Amino acid sequence: MLELIRSQSQTRRRALRTTTATASGLYPAVGAPSSDPRGVIIGREIYSGKAYIYDPFVLYDPSARERLPSGHVLVLGKSGFGKSSLEKCYVLRQLRFRDRSFCILDAQGEDGVGEWDSIARALGVTPVRLIYGGEEGEGVRLNPLDPRIPSQYQFKILCSMVEIIAGPLTSESEFALSNAHTSAQGRAGRENRVAVLSDIHDDLTNPEPAMLGKRQVGAEQMVAWGQPASLAMDQLCSQTRDLAGLFNGPTTPGIDLDARLIVFDLTRLPREGEAMPLLMSVIGPWLRYAWIQTGDSTKRTLIVEEAWHILSHRPVARLFEEFVRYGRRLGLSFWAILHHLGDLMVDEAPEAAAILKLTATRVLYHMDKAEADVTADYLQLPDWAREALMDGASRCSPGRAVWQVGNRMHLVEHIRSHTENALTNTNRKMTEVAANTQTPDAPLMTMRKGAT
Repeated sequence: MLELIRSQSQTRRRALRTTTATASGLYPAVGAPSSDPRGVIIGREIYSGKAYIYDPFVLYDPSARERLPSGHVLVLGKSGFGKSSLEKCYVLRQLRFRDRSFCILDAQGEDGVGEWDSIARALGVTPVRLIYGGEEGEGVRLNPLDPRIPSQYQFKILCSMVEIIAGPLTSESEFALSNAHTSAQGRAGRENRVAVLSDIHDDLTNPEPAMLGKRQVGAEQMVAWGQPASLAMDQLCSQTRDLAGLFNGPTTPGIDLDARLIVFDLTRLPREGEAMPLLMSVIGPWLRYAWIQTGDSTKRTLIVEEAWHILSHRPVARLFEEFVRYGRRLGLSFWAILHHLGDLMVDEAPEAAAILKLTATRVLYHMDKAEADVTADYLQLPDWAREALMDGASRCSPGRAVWQVGNRMHLVEHIRSHTENALTNTNRKMTEVAANTQTPDAPLMTMRKGAT
């Protein structure tokens, strides 16, 4: 009997040619191929019902089903549709891997604390809080001239800070600032201390003659050339200015950059004005050289809330572009969280456009029609994704988003546990919760030093 079966030839069927619309009706149970099964569960795919799993470090590996060109992520959408919940749950789930480390720039919050405060407290982490106005006894200070940052990068930070306050630098002003930086470092080294911004200010207002090639530039001319930079330094150093206390002085001791979760609470800095972009210009390079340790196996993720503070300021975007561009070498995944792509002058800021193009994963929540059209045109989304973004009642209702991971696109519903729902709830002020409501406990991993 077996010999009879083996001798039979295989049947051949003629190929069926049809349209995509007809095929989806003929074969309703066929779903799109899923991504690599390694990583953390985000939720479920809407159309297939399968678990949706994502990890940018796994997908960058050559063994992945479809390798991503980078581990960077762009998250877009209106408030209240799940952006914050997604990033918080992602961090909580990724922390179960021992080789993961996270840094959060928390720019949103209520009651004087950031949105990540409840998660930080649950994990035993103390947020690093930066205070506007230089109040004594509160907040921390980040020194742009911290010795952990290479000298050439310190000068880039100084140029960016001056440009944010005073506008683009001329060649003469840049020359004066460079000489002031060199002189300040030399004097601080001789005095066996760390250089600070007030040293730069002093050398700009009372400079020594300098050599420009074979030509000597006198002190008076150096003062004139450095005046835009010195006025900017005055805003950063003077105790009567609002920016006092943020940058002028040594870095506050006790900032633990070896912790697996670091939260910078920026909620007490004003959204408008110069404080936030100035901080971004310092904190990016500061983390690049003080947080990231080259040569180790740790995979690091930097999540930036309100990332328009980076993308809308060319001096800041210029620094972060270099930071993000070498994410592959640094083992870094950069997450930019935005509300509206249309608010950015992307065409006028090539550095911001480069950062956006370096994101290989885009998570897109509900948007109004005008914003959905701008986003779909810029990201070259298919028609079904454009229509889904505008459908905030069904396809992109709260918790659902279009995920573009490399060349694959899925409509994904983010699913949270009871504990995650309590820790990521940002609508307490607008909702009524029963007083006797209790959330079942879940095993959270403490991030305190010495804990397993």
